[in-house]
Amino acid sequence: MKVYGIGGLGVDERVFSELTLNFEITPLKWIDPVPKETIQEYTARLAEQIDTKEPFTIIGISFGGMIALELSRILNPEKIVLISSATSKADIPLVFRILGKAGLLNLIPNFLMKPPEFVVNYFFGVTEPKFKKKLKQVLADTDINFLRWASNQITRWDNYKRPTNMLRIHGSSDRLLNFNKEEEVTVISNGGHFMIMDRADELSQHLNQGLKNEN
Repeated sequence: MKVYGIGGLGVDERVFSELTLNFEITPLKWIDPVPKETIQEYTARLAEQIDTKEPFTIIGISFGGMIALELSRILNPEKIVLISSATSKADIPLVFRILGKAGLLNLIPNFLMKPPEFVVNYFFGVTEPKFKKKLKQVLADTDINFLRWASNQITRWDNYKRPTNMLRIHGSSDRLLNFNKEEEVTVISNGGHFMIMDRADELSQHLNQGLKNEN
C-alpha cells in the first residue's frame, strides 16, 4: 500500500519530519496554481502525481486534507486521513468565510498576507522554541501567490462529502479549523493546529494503528 502525504498551505515534506511511522510517506509536491483556477481544477492536475495502478492511501494536513477530499472525488483511495483539517465549510470559522465570499482577501497587500510571528504562533498553538523556529521557516518559505490563492479556496470551499473510508484526527485546541463533535473524530487533547509536529508521538501512534491493515 502506497501512502501519499499532502502538507498544508505550500508546506513540503518537512511537515512529516517529526513522525515515527511504520510505513513510508510519499509527499505530493505542490504545483503553482494558474489564474482563476478552482480547487477542483487544481486537484485534477495534482492527481497526476499519484500512481492509481496500485492501492493507495492519502494523508492530508490542514489545506492538504481539503485537497485529499477533492482527490477522493476523482480517484479511489483505500483510505483518506485528515489531520487538523476540515470536511465541510462548517469547519471553517465564519469570519474567514465572510472575508472570502466578500472578496476582501484580494484587497490585503502582500506584506500583510503573512501575519506577525506572535500572531502565527498563537493561532497555530505553538509554544516551544524549537517548533516556533520551524513554523517561522515554513511561513518564510511559503509563496505569497500560492498563499493568496489557497486562502481564497479555503474560505470559499463548499464540500459536503464525507467519505466512509476516512480517518480524521483533530486537536481539541485548534484555533484555525473546527470539527463537529457529533462526527467520528479522533481528538488529541489540547492539540493545536501544528500538532503534526509538536504532538508527533501521539499522532504517530494513531496513524500506525489506523493504517496497520493497509500496510
